[in-house]
Amino acid sequence: MGAAASSPATSAALGMELYGDIVKRWRRALLSGDFRQVEPTLANDVRFGSCVGLPQVVDYVGREFRRFVIETADVEAYPDRVIAILELRAVEGKEPPAHRQSQVVVGFARDGRIVELQMAADRDEGLTAAPSPPPPASPDSPTRLTGLAAVLPVRDLAAALQHYDLLGFTVSAYRGGGYGYAERDGLNLHFCAVPNLDPATTTSAIYLYVDDADSLFAEWRSAGVSGQFFEPRDTDYGLREGAHVDRDGNLIRFGSRLDSP
Repeated sequence: MGAAASSPATSAALGMELYGDIVKRWRRALLSGDFRQVEPTLANDVRFGSCVGLPQVVDYVGREFRRFVIETADVEAYPDRVIAILELRAVEGKEPPAHRQSQVVVGFARDGRIVELQMAADRDEGLTAAPSPPPPASPDSPTRLTGLAAVLPVRDLAAALQHYDLLGFTVSAYRGGGYGYAERDGLNLHFCAVPNLDPATTTSAIYLYVDDADSLFAEWRSAGVSGQFFEPRDTDYGLREGAHVDRDGNLIRFGSRLDSP
């Protein structure tokens, strides 16, 4: 897929012949604010920035466009791309007050489907933009995984690091701010500052396999930290399990194996 042809009139005529149905569907979808109407025009492996795959792209772009009212949508077709030139107005309460703004969306086409979406500064940039390079080839053998760290959201990073320090972890803060680390017995936790986090609704959780669930419960319960503590109990799947919910609503379940199933 190269850049659009040099003769705009000829290219546009050929583009409409190839992608007239896509143009009509895009215009309807954009003016109605229902981006899901463009799903049939997108390839299954369509990409948009870091998003790859039809469901992910449609969900992400749809959420972004719900922040705006699309007042006009001029959609043009060319042999290798479709270009949507939009005039947007922020939905009241969703964005700071602003005048109308222009936005240009480029859809690179192949075999009758849009395979990539890009944003452009204006129509001229949309006409000359190049599609992204293909993804790298798969290696000959799978890459070995060498470690794992759960990332937990916290409201106050300093308070969270102090909390896990009292639970026996070695903690440190990222020098750039907003991020921190905790390590114990080769296991790693990371913390990301999310100031508007609601502990009552967060669903983050991790599971720790330990030598002795009762011993860890006693250690953590006597550490002087706040939160919720659940005493270990035997389960029917061969583990004795307890749990701790920290001050940010993160669930830390822990279990040790029972001597007999």
